[in-house]
Amino acid sequence: MRRFDFVTLKLFISVADEGRLTAAAEREHLALAAVSKRISDLEALVGTTLLYRRPRGVELTPAGQAFLHHARRIMDNIERLNAELSEYGEGVRGHVRIHSNTSAIIAFLPQDLSAFSRLYPEIKIDLQERVSSEIIAAVRDGLTDIGIFAGHVAAPDLQQLSYQHDRLVLMTPIDHPLAERESIAFNEALAFDFIGLQQDASLQSLLNEQANLAGKALRMRIQVRSFD
Repeated sequence: MRRFDFVTLKLFISVADEGRLTAAAEREHLALAAVSKRISDLEALVGTTLLYRRPRGVELTPAGQAFLHHARRIMDNIERLNAELSEYGEGVRGHVRIHSNTSAIIAFLPQDLSAFSRLYPEIKIDLQERVSSEIIAAVRDGLTDIGIFAGHVAAPDLQQLSYQHDRLVLMTPIDHPLAERESIAFNEALAFDFIGLQQDASLQSLLNEQANLAGKALRMRIQVRSFD
């Protein structure tokens, strides 16, 4: 198993950013010879050339590009680890991971999380937006502690509690034939074109399902990734 030290990873990122070994040596406060040896030792460790040596500097080989991608991710994770651990020293006593669909993030979570944070400032919340199918998978795999997803999406192997009830409304231009209606059944609107969410969004799946039950097709003119 190859073992990479963080100093060398950070140095390789500097070399890639600067494009010259001398500039990277100045940035990391190392001697040029030490930088050159570390890069050579790294290439020997991975068994391939990571840099093209040019008269005016260095360029990444395809292997170097791949190595740089992973090196940045590793160093970013180390920085996040340090930041999170420092928070515990500053009074943070818990960390809750939440994956939520777009509807809950827009309609309910801002107020609820704001109130929660005021009551429990020592608890850190990590919120990520996902579609319902991804949320369910994340809960199953232990990648999140709480998942908020659409109620019509089946997840029989998970403990489920009702969170909020969402109400859908129809928006139209002011000169649209349906604009004067105060209420309307969903199947009545199916005669017109829709603007909706991407196909894998749970809300879009629900609308497609209801259209099928009505014996009609949902006519999608435009599909977007978010409500705004």
